[in-house]
Amino acid sequence: MRKLSATIPLLALTLLSVSAQAEVETRGNVSLQLQAFPNDSVHEATQDSNFSLSTEIEFYAPVGENGSFTATPFIRIDENDNERSRIDMREFIYSHYGDDWELNVGVGKVFWGVAESSNIVDVINQNDLVENDGSSAKLGQPMANLLLIRDWGDIDLYILPGFRERTFPGISGRPRPAGVIDTDNALFESSDREKHVDFAGRVGMVFDEWDVGAHLFHGTARDPLFRFNPASNSVVPFYYQYTQVGFDIQATLESWLLKAELTYSSGDEIDDHSSLVSGFEYSFYDIKESGADLGIVAEWMYDERGEDSTDAFQNDVLIGLRLALNDEQSLEGLLGIITDLDEGGQLITLEASRRFGSSLKGSLQMTIFEDVENDTAFSGFEDEDNLQVELSYFF
Repeated sequence: MRKLSATIPLLALTLLSVSAQAEVETRGNVSLQLQAFPNDSVHEATQDSNFSLSTEIEFYAPVGENGSFTATPFIRIDENDNERSRIDMREFIYSHYGDDWELNVGVGKVFWGVAESSNIVDVINQNDLVENDGSSAKLGQPMANLLLIRDWGDIDLYILPGFRERTFPGISGRPRPAGVIDTDNALFESSDREKHVDFAGRVGMVFDEWDVGAHLFHGTARDPLFRFNPASNSVVPFYYQYTQVGFDIQATLESWLLKAELTYSSGDEIDDHSSLVSGFEYSFYDIKESGADLGIVAEWMYDERGEDSTDAFQNDVLIGLRLALNDEQSLEGLLGIITDLDEGGQLITLEASRRFGSSLKGSLQMTIFEDVENDTAFSGFEDEDNLQVELSYFF
């Protein structure tokens, strides 16, 4: 963790101070992970397997009658990739509660979105790409957040005073394409670089079965462009400034779950454009009185820039099956196939998990890149199929 490493001692001292003054609740997990790669790579990382150990612990303490403090450090030790071995503070935040408002100050995590395949409205936190679990792993974001609670909905206002650069696998990491991203020499459009202050706001409302959100973001893009830097003779991330407005909509209509995310983005370094993720999930409940549920997921991802899009999915369709046995072990899984409607390549993913007793949980994740040689976003991953198995102990 490059950007927050210098603050870890201060955070630890603060945590100890809070612990001495209030009863601290703790919960977390320790996980052992195995990654397997069936194909030989086309780059320097030649391992066909990789082990890592991680832990994430949440410390929660009440502060006075109307406040609380939460700290969630995360540590991973990886067998091969130095970029994956690090310490990060996922959360380090003080919250104060009023009758119809809430103030959060510190390092926090925020999720916006309703879609399964891609969350284009989720713009607050940076993706932690080395975790290799899609886009769900996030880096903690410095913020001041004011939540206003109204009868008709909620208003969230954010000041984001610091920027976290995206993590990328190192020279010994997999899965990755042939080239290594030089994260030490990242470029920024703003002269303030990672110190640029971003702003965001969101309004959320509920109308019967409909959940509707609208947001505005202005600041540094979390998803970088890539440029050749002559000074370092390498490909580096380029973090540009942009403004985005967007909407997310979800409706629960008996067995149907309808969802959509729509954004419009503009900036000096990108073409002004609209993006859309839209689809549905239809569930068959209690199949043959077994207690199991089966859901059919279908979504379309579209970016009006077409082949000029910088997004991975600009005209793609997800078809998936979600199975939940609803048994004592909470066995569940999701099989998804994303097909590029322009080039025909496919991204096949499988996620599954199961509990073992009250404290252990096993999870599996598989990713297959099929016929992606003509796909701009995934052409470098054609030999990076992988299987990831993890056993976690929760306490």
